[in-house]
Order: sequence, then C-alpha cells, then structure tokens
Amino acid sequence: RIRIYNEQGRISFSTDEHEVGTFVNKKVEACVSCHAQEQPLTRLNRPDRLRIFRSEKGERFAGLINPIENEPSCWKAACHAHPAAQQVLGVLDVTVPLGSLDETIEQGARLMAGDTVIGIGAVSLLAGVLTWLVVQKPVRRLVRATRRVAAGDLDAKIPVESRDELGVLAQSFNQMTEDLRHARDEVSEWTRQLETRVEEKTEELKKVHRQMLHAERMTSIGKLAAIVAHEINNPLAGIHTYARLLMKQADQGALDPARARENLGMIASESARCGEIVKGLLQFSRPNGRIEMQPSDVNEAVRHSLRLVEHKIALMAVKTRVDLAPDLPLVVCDPQQVVQALVALLINACEAMTPGEGVLEVTTHPLEGGGPFEREGRGPSGPARPPAPPGRTGVEIRVRDNGTGMDAETKARIFEPFFTTKEGEKSLGVGLTVVMNIVTRHGGEIEVDAAPGEGTTFTLRLFDRPAAGVAAPPPEAVAAGIQERTT
Repeated sequence: RIRIYNEQGRISFSTDEHEVGTFVNKKVEACVSCHAQEQPLTRLNRPDRLRIFRSEKGERFAGLINPIENEPSCWKAACHAHPAAQQVLGVLDVTVPLGSLDETIEQGARLMAGDTVIGIGAVSLLAGVLTWLVVQKPVRRLVRATRRVAAGDLDAKIPVESRDELGVLAQSFNQMTEDLRHARDEVSEWTRQLETRVEEKTEELKKVHRQMLHAERMTSIGKLAAIVAHEINNPLAGIHTYARLLMKQADQGALDPARARENLGMIASESARCGEIVKGLLQFSRPNGRIEMQPSDVNEAVRHSLRLVEHKIALMAVKTRVDLAPDLPLVVCDPQQVVQALVALLINACEAMTPGEGVLEVTTHPLEGGGPFEREGRGPSGPARPPAPPGRTGVEIRVRDNGTGMDAETKARIFEPFFTTKEGEKSLGVGLTVVMNIVTRHGGEIEVDAAPGEGTTFTLRLFDRPAAGVAAPPPEAVAAGIQERTT
C-alpha cells in the first residue's frame, strides 16, 4: 500500500481508493514517530523512517515514511500555492507485507539447516572412513597381532602400509616379535643344554650319594667291628678251651660221652653266638642304593640296632632304658636304612657320654591321627601319645642321652655335610647328614632338643604313608655339598 497525505493527515493518494480524502490517525504507529511531541518534527533520522509492525491478524509489515519537503521547485512554480516558509508539504507512506519475505527467509533457513545437516553428515562419514582406514584398521591389526603374541605365536607380523606413527609402531612391533622369537629360541636351546647337564650332574650326585651312604655304613661297621672283635674273642676262647679239653680226653682214652656232649653243646652255643654277631654285621653292611619300602615293625628295627651296638654300650658301661610301646602300627619304610639311621644316633649318643656315667634312653610311641603336631611346650620326653597329621598314623622314636649336649650354633649345623665336633677321630662328619637324608626320603620328620650339659634328644617320626602333596627332597640336594667339598 502506498499513501500520500499532507501535513494535516488528509490522504491525497492511496492505492486503496476508499482511503482517498480521509484523514489518518496521528496516534497510529505510522505517525507516532513525528507527532509524539506537541510540535511535529520536520525531519527524521534515516533509521526512524523504517518500521516493522504486525497487523491485527498477526501479519508482519514493513513501513517506510519519507517526508515530502517544500523545495524551491515547488514554491516557485506557478502550479503550486505553497508558501516558501512551509518546510514539509506531506508524507509518502509505503507499506509492504513481509509474509512472502518471511516465507522466503524460513525456506532459506530450512534449506540452510538441511544443507548443514547433510554437510555435517558427509564430513562425519568422510572422517569416519578416514579414521577407519588410517587409525582403526591398523589398530585392530595391532590388537590381533598382540593377542597372537600373548598366546605364544611369535611369528605374528603386521603389514607396514604407511610411514606415519602407526606405521612406525607396526615396524617396531615386528622388530620386537622377531627379537622375542630369537630370544625364545636361545632360551629353549639353553634350557635343553641345561636339562642335559642337569641329568648328567644328577646321575653323578646319585653316585656320590650312594658312595656317601656306603662310606658312612663302612665307618659305622669299622667302629662296630673294633668293639665286636673283643666280644667275639670271649666265645672263641671258650670254644678253643672246650675243644682242647675234648682232644685231651680223647688222647687219654677217658672220653665221657655225657661230658663230651655237654662240652660240644657249649661249643655249638658259643659258635652260634659268634655267627649271630657276624650275621648282624653282614646284614648291616650290605649295599642298598635304593629304598626298598615295605610295611615294617619299628620295634624290631630298634632291637636290631641295639644288638649291633650292645658291645659299645657294654664297653662304655652305659646304662640303657628301653621302653618300646607294644601297640605300634606298621610303617612303610626300608628297615635296613632305618637301622642304619638308628645305629648312627646310638653311636653318637654313646660317644657323647662319660664312660660309667651315661644313661641311654630309647623309647617308641604311636602317633595317632587327628591334628597337627603340638611342638610348643614339649619337654625332653614329650607326651606319651603325640598326635599325627590328620588322616595318618605313624611311630615316634626318641634317642636320649645325658651327655655333654650342644650349644645353639652347633645344633644349627649338625645336619650339614662334613660338619663334626669329633676332633682327632676318624669321622667324615656325614653321619647325621645321612640320618636326615634317610628320614626325609621316607617322608618323615626329625627333631633335636639339646642344651649344653643337659644331654641331647633326637626324635624321629615315620608314618604309614607319605604326606599328600609333600614331595621329599631328592638325595642329590644333600649330596651337592659333599660333591662340592670333594671337588
């Protein structure tokens, strides 16, 4: 809509013919910018000429007010009757609906939003594709190769397709796996060589161990033989005497059959006695490189050991107190090795006591299953029936002497190979080492309770079967020190 009206507000021209000749309301938004004051403005600033408003229906409109000034061409012309003092002749008011413009702007905004979304999606898709190709795909290859290496496959390789950081990482990974593979091959070769050398050394140590057992057995036999030789002389002297007596009677022709039978019985008895002594020594000295496990009576092994050392006990005038429990269970062991261990302990006990004043105590007790060992507070003799580990039964053997005892330092080293306190005597210092080894190989236990001047008590525990899940240390561990010292 276009209107022209004079300074009084009378519409002279309008695109709406019904408005021509009418007056505009000076209070409407088109006139308020000039007529807000009592004296109308003759000029408007350029921003104030443009207005945007809404109709009663809510439609937006843009209005432009342009004053028609009384220029010289107007008041000098013959066709106009305007005085020269009049500055404004009227107003040109142009109103333009903004509906189509708003629709165009809204459509443009929608198009811009759509283009923005499409652009962002395209950029995201492109970025995703580039990320998958440049980052995710190489990283996934790296992860797969890492899992293969973690599973033990050191032949895993990553193809190097670029020179960026991931390419450098792939190259470093390939170099790392190559180095690991070489290192593994070297370690495998070293392990194979080490296993071969360990097998060789183990066999050597087994031989040394057998030699050690035999040497200790021979040492014990040597000590026993020196004592037994004197004891054998007594029955041999009796045999010799009765034999000469029979020969004399035969030469004189006064041989009494009854008296001769009696003399021959004495000779047979003394001969049998010598045979039993020699038989015990031979049985004790037989070589046995391996353990021959069988259910055995520990009391019988204790009696056999006491018979072997009874001559040393008699020579040293040692009193013996033997208390063997009658209800002992059978234990799985090698009886000959148990005898060897007991003989070593009995000889040590005799040599630790003063002749004529020593008291040697040997006792056995059954171990009843049901709970762990109660070692705290145990005295020299201990409880009558100490408990065994749950589910197992066994036997406890105690060898006690009232000799010189030992201090804490000596007690801590008595089971070391070649450690001995017997100066000036022919002792290898492996007796208690052999005892420890025999007990350990049987899955048993050994304890020592000693103090200076209060004697020594050795406690051996043997069971009906080895403890579950407990493997006895091999003899090579004990023989290792001997091999090193011998070398």
